Amino acid sequence: MDKKNQALIAAAIVTAVLLYLLLSQIDPHDIISTLKGIDASYLAGGFILYLLCNIFRALRFHILLDQEIKLFPLFNLVCIYNMMNNLAPMRTGELSYIYMLKKLHNKNAITGASTLILSRIFDFIAIGTLFLASAWMIGDRLGGMKSTLIPISLFMIFCFILLLMLFYGGYRLLSLFSCALDRMGLARNATAIYLMSNLKETVQSMQKLRNAKVALLILASSFLIWAANFSVVFLVIRGMHFDIPIPIIVMGSTFTVLSTLLPIYGIAGLGTSQGLWTLVFLPLGIPLDQAIISAFGYYTVQMAYYLVLGFYGLAMIKLTDQEG
Repeated sequence: MDKKNQALIAAAIVTAVLLYLLLSQIDPHDIISTLKGIDASYLAGGFILYLLCNIFRALRFHILLDQEIKLFPLFNLVCIYNMMNNLAPMRTGELSYIYMLKKLHNKNAITGASTLILSRIFDFIAIGTLFLASAWMIGDRLGGMKSTLIPISLFMIFCFILLLMLFYGGYRLLSLFSCALDRMGLARNATAIYLMSNLKETVQSMQKLRNAKVALLILASSFLIWAANFSVVFLVIRGMHFDIPIPIIVMGSTFTVLSTLLPIYGIAGLGTSQGLWTLVFLPLGIPLDQAIISAFGYYTVQMAYYLVLGFYGLAMIKLTDQEG
């Protein structure tokens, strides 16, 4: 049996086990009734915010790519990429962005990878800042975990300093890495050469961000992306008539995003994302049934959003190809 089939079987087992454990704690019909009773205005508001989230992502890539690709084609690409990224395990959907950028816009894989890495760095800054702000806002609910806020905050500050070092000392670090490879006799290794090319392209892209205006635009778009993303969750949850404070939603959603990095990931995130969501919400005072129902309810709506805009992006790209 090849590794691909093994991974698929492992994902299916994880999904089945977690679904059984979660659904055995509630009446599954409650999920259906909750979805049927969702307020349509909140559902529409959530979709508009998700649309804005994708527009902000396209705008960020537009800036990172030196405005060489128009915003509308990038929006179509982002819609597909976002759908794929949330369906595939361990963020392998990231590859769809690199592939489409090369096929549709004649950008090499190194350019695609470097802009993707930079976007992820700014995502880390935005998510980390919003997560810590939310954690400090609900410090009393954290109980014994409140003592971990200071070391986590210090770790985040350390990471930010490290990123600044990459921005302003990237070429020096690249030179040190190149010397290390040379001493280990790996300078002509194909993998090492490819890695160095990616790192060099990333460092070159980072140097562009030394322009304060460009850096601020990308930082602002990153915060807008995640503010819109977390607001989508808040509106959908409120539409399901659950009164969960937005700081708790930010914390729960952050761990759901991180669930896609797990080595064993449920099929399309089913099971793993709901499991982490529930594990985060319970210690913060959300009842078990409410945590599980809201997790499955939001997941269903989220998938609908992904698929609607994802297939829209595919249709628009196909239409553009036919016209071309």
